[in-house]
Amino acid sequence: MATLAEYIWIDGTQPSKQLRSKTKVFHESAGFPAAGSGDLPALSVFPSWGADGSSTNQATGRDSDIGLQPVRVVLDPLRTKGTNYLVLCEVLNPDGTLHATNSRAELRRVLDAGAAKADALFGFEQEYTFLGSDGRPYGFPAGGYPGPQGPYYCAVGLGKIFGREVYEKFMQASVDAGLAFAGANWEVMPGQAEFQIGAVDGLTASDHIWLARWLLQRIGEDHGVAVTFDAKPAKGDWNGAGMHTNFSTQEMRQAGGFAAIEEACRRIGKKRQEHLDVYGHGYEERLTGHHETCSFREFRYGVADRTSSIRIPRHVAQNGSGYLEDRRPNANADPYAVAARLLATVCGID
Repeated sequence: MATLAEYIWIDGTQPSKQLRSKTKVFHESAGFPAAGSGDLPALSVFPSWGADGSSTNQATGRDSDIGLQPVRVVLDPLRTKGTNYLVLCEVLNPDGTLHATNSRAELRRVLDAGAAKADALFGFEQEYTFLGSDGRPYGFPAGGYPGPQGPYYCAVGLGKIFGREVYEKFMQASVDAGLAFAGANWEVMPGQAEFQIGAVDGLTASDHIWLARWLLQRIGEDHGVAVTFDAKPAKGDWNGAGMHTNFSTQEMRQAGGFAAIEEACRRIGKKRQEHLDVYGHGYEERLTGHHETCSFREFRYGVADRTSSIRIPRHVAQNGSGYLEDRRPNANADPYAVAARLLATVCGID
């Protein structure tokens, strides 16, 4: 039986990168684990491949080739006939050098420059919004608005939850793929939800966010549901969509690590704009000082404060160690860029 590998990569679309993929068929079984074993093949089984960069905002038509270099493989939970795989790739230039859009390589550079010694862990809270065929969030009636926020968060029941089938199938697919999927919940606005990845190392967490985004959008296709990661999918008195980033170093997690957490917050605060620059398009619309945000014009951190730039959970303050939550990254942010920026700032890599 042939093995199908979906090669997935991140394009050069601005202001927010998008996912692309194509399928490679392997008719030979050499190098692949026995069917049903659950084991993953070595990355070396998957050869580098190419794509048309002129169609992905990564090259010109006169010099259009880009390279796809496999860097992460997980089980494909959607193609159930045989054992198939999702293969995440970095993008290279034709000569094998790193492509300018390859932000994963920048995260690797920061880790190699010394940040790896910090033994950092990341947990991303990825919010997203379901859209209907009219482009409006699920649960928004044609020509009008639903009742105000309040009854939709972590709710159950008709009239409160919209898109449950996609939500459930996506969650199961992420678990079946072997992602570091930690949980999911419905959010404050109708048709809006989030999933959590982590806590794992920065490369794994970021890879898994991109793979989960692909799965979510792919499953949405089957149900006529679009998925947006826009920072403010509904204007007005509605919450935006973020990718809250939970971050810790080994020093923060050790006894007495609260002092290291506060020092990290102070360092991050000194580079407020450098962080915002990679925290996703449209942060000005989302970080207004309302709807559980701190204004992008200021920086504050505090214990259990959801109106701050960085929240330190109450239990972390009580235990005297743990992690911090940067609440500013948008849902459309590139997790590689977010992780690289946090590591560079806190570990002094700049």
